[in-house]
Amino acid sequence: MREFYEFDEERYQRKSRIRNYILVAIIFTLIGALAMYTVLPYLTGRSLADNQPGSQGNGSIAGGQPEADDSGSIIGSNEDLYIDRDNPVADIAEKVDKAVVGITNRREVLVQDFFFSMVKKNIEGTGSGIIISKEGHILTNHHVIDGAKELFVILSDGKTVEAELVGSDPQSDIAVLKIEHDDLTVAKIGDSDKVRKGDFVIAIGNPLGHELAGTISFGVVSAASRELQLNDGRTMELIQTDAAINQGNSGGALVNMNGEVIGMNTIKFGGELVEGLGFAIPSNIFKPIAEEIIKTGKVTYPQKPWLGVYILDVTEAISREYGYPVGVLITDIEKDSPAAEAGLKPGDVIIGYNDQKVETSQQLKAFIEKSKVGEVVDIKLWRNENEFVLKVKLGGMDVYE
Repeated sequence: MREFYEFDEERYQRKSRIRNYILVAIIFTLIGALAMYTVLPYLTGRSLADNQPGSQGNGSIAGGQPEADDSGSIIGSNEDLYIDRDNPVADIAEKVDKAVVGITNRREVLVQDFFFSMVKKNIEGTGSGIIISKEGHILTNHHVIDGAKELFVILSDGKTVEAELVGSDPQSDIAVLKIEHDDLTVAKIGDSDKVRKGDFVIAIGNPLGHELAGTISFGVVSAASRELQLNDGRTMELIQTDAAINQGNSGGALVNMNGEVIGMNTIKFGGELVEGLGFAIPSNIFKPIAEEIIKTGKVTYPQKPWLGVYILDVTEAISREYGYPVGVLITDIEKDSPAAEAGLKPGDVIIGYNDQKVETSQQLKAFIEKSKVGEVVDIKLWRNENEFVLKVKLGGMDVYE
C-alpha cells in the first residue's frame, strides 16, 4: 500500500526559503570571488604574471647597476635604495634611518645665580641632521647649531663623533657640519618640485632628544609649497605635512615613498588649537645652499634694488582729509641713500614710477623689485601742490639687510 503524507505547507515554504538563501549565498560568493580576482591586481600593484617564476613585476626593485647621475651634484647618494613597493614604510625606516643623525649643541649662556649675579653656565640643545656626503657632511638647521661652543653627532648605531661647523646661513635656516667617520650611509636627495599635495611622507628624527632617536612618523603632504612669514619678518617657502614633527626633529628628514629626502624638517606650529602643522625646507632649496656652504663656507645672495625711503600709503580717505593726492607719502629718507642723493624729501608723495601710476606702497615695492641695481628710473612726485619727475639711480642692498 502506498502511503500518502499530509502536505505540510509551512514546512515546505520553510525548506524552500532555506534553499533560496543557500542559492543566493552561493551566487554572491561566486560574484565576490570573481570581483576579487579582477580587482586584486590593481589594489596590490601586481599582475598574476608577477608571481610567476622568472618574471619581474612592480614589486621589489630588481638588482642591477644604479643609473648615472649627470646633475653634477656634490651631495646625496646616487645608489638605488631597493624599496619594497608593497610595504615601503618598513624598508624606508630601515634604510634611510641610518642616514639621519642626532646633533648635540653645547653652548654657554648667562644665568642669574642665587646672589643675583650673572654667571656662565654650559647647557645642551639637541636636534637632528642628515648625512649628505661620503666625506661626512651633515645637513641641519641653523637654529640647531646656533651659538654652539662644541658640536657632536650621534650616529644611528649610537656612536658619538665630534663635529666641526662648515658654515651656516641664518636666513635660510640651513647649516652644514662635517665629521670624520668611515662607512657612512648617505641620504638620497629627491626632487621637491615633483612633490604633490596628498603624497605619503615619513618624518625621521630625534623628537624630544636622543632617547627617542630614529623615531619615524607617517603622514601626507598637506601643501606642496606654502609661503610662511616668520616672527622675525623672514618669508620661507616650505612643504607642509601632518606627519608628526616635534622639538628635536629639526634638521631631520622628510622622505617620500621612494626613500628620497624631499625636505628637511624645520618648523612646527604648536598650541592647544593646533595639530598636524609641520613644515620642511624643500630639497630643491636646501641642496644648492648646502653645496655653496660646502664649497665656500658661506652663502652669498644677490643684491636687490634699493631706494632708501620710509613710506606710508595715502588712501582716498587721507587724500580727502589732508588734500594730498592718492599715492605713497615719504615719511623719512635714509642718509646717503639713492633717494637722498636724487633730491627726494620727507613730505613728498610718489605718484608715478617709470610712467606707471603709483597708488599704494605695494605697487611701489613691486616696481622697484622688478628694476635692476644701478638702473636709472623716473619717479614722479607731488610736492607743495606741484608735480614733477626726478631721475634716481637705484642702489643695491643685501637681500636680508
